Amino acid sequence: MTSISTIMSTTLSALNAQQAAVNITGNNIANVNTDGYSRQDVVISSTLNGTAANGKRVYDAFLTNQISDANQDLGKCEAETKYLDNVEVIFDESEGSGLSEAMSDFWNGWQDLVNDPSDSSARSLLAAGADTLATAFNSIAADLAEIQAGIDDDIVVAVGNVNSILEQIADLNQRLVRADANGQDTGAYKDSIDSLVSELSSLVDVNTHKNDLGQTCIQLADGKPLVEGGTAWSLATETNATKGLQDITWIDEGGIATVVTDDISGGKLGGCLEVRDTLITVYQKQLDALAVSIMEAVNDLHTDGYDLEGKAGGTFFTGTGAEDMAVTAAILADPSKIAAASADGATGDGTIAASIAALADTLLLDSGTSTFSEYYNSLVGKIGAAVETATTQYETLTDAVTALKNLRDSVSGVSLDEETTKLALYQNAYAAAAKVMTALDEMLKTMIEM
Repeated sequence: MTSISTIMSTTLSALNAQQAAVNITGNNIANVNTDGYSRQDVVISSTLNGTAANGKRVYDAFLTNQISDANQDLGKCEAETKYLDNVEVIFDESEGSGLSEAMSDFWNGWQDLVNDPSDSSARSLLAAGADTLATAFNSIAADLAEIQAGIDDDIVVAVGNVNSILEQIADLNQRLVRADANGQDTGAYKDSIDSLVSELSSLVDVNTHKNDLGQTCIQLADGKPLVEGGTAWSLATETNATKGLQDITWIDEGGIATVVTDDISGGKLGGCLEVRDTLITVYQKQLDALAVSIMEAVNDLHTDGYDLEGKAGGTFFTGTGAEDMAVTAAILADPSKIAAASADGATGDGTIAASIAALADTLLLDSGTSTFSEYYNSLVGKIGAAVETATTQYETLTDAVTALKNLRDSVSGVSLDEETTKLALYQNAYAAAAKVMTALDEMLKTMIEM
């Protein structure tokens, strides 16, 4: 026969179970707006001593991994969009003061000189136009280098953020194991780790897995460890002696740095490296090719000509590329040294000037298929297309991440309506158990009095 003490013990377990259920539900409600929080379902089970309630984390590992992967692509695309927008501004021709306009004015200056080779005003305007053209090349080259330097600064900051996240994950891994050993709820630690992994993925491409203790382990894409249990490795940056730009390195247990720049392709760091080392490098090479082609073509003809004093023409341009292209100092100081004539003493001869002016329509680039202007317009179009592609991808990925988060929230998120209903249910159950306890108390008093 069941004793009153047994019934009291069972009722007490019911009170404790319903109180635990209320606490779990209240915690869900308190975190309704906490990003990345995984709802806990109340699991009430029968035990030898009555009833027990525990919280079970509602979690979809597949969705969580998908969000991290999408964040990796989104982080890369966001960086590419940001820097390509900056590059596009450099090549903006909408104000009529870009490189295209400078080239047009330069060729027109030679054409004007054909009409009157002895006109000092035309010569001065040509020298000034040539200087403007060289300065335009210099400016674009310097601006591209400045963007690369800015990307370097962002890489250093991003690497510091990566290291901070790795340390936090390693610390949470240790706390999770301790909490689990003490029988404490580990849901909050797991949620925090998942949020940090998602943030880390937006910075760099990584691989993750769980060890036997349920801790999150992280490696770089090439397999180098970043977090193993409670141990974190770090990344660093160092200046590449050849390029003068920042390399990303992985530091091993002995403090030895290994360059991993070429192994990083995702996240913000991957986007930074893609724009800095691939896209901008291509634009710089094409810009240099254009500058060198103009300098060589003009110099080849100019050295065959004669100036107003009947002296043989020297080089018109100096420099090795867009960065240091310049008009010869002697010509800037004295435009009469421009060699427009094809014969000594023929001051009215503009044959060389006409030949140089004709270069504007000569197919000298892209294996003899493009003029200077067509080649440059192709470069500007290529940059515009890259910006458009990056922008479209960014918008698509942003929508994809939002959709995945909505899916995760539909599984793990908190519904205030549902939690409020559950809360009322557990409160009523608690009140019923309390009434039973009150009745048992009165029965005990009666028995004692008897």
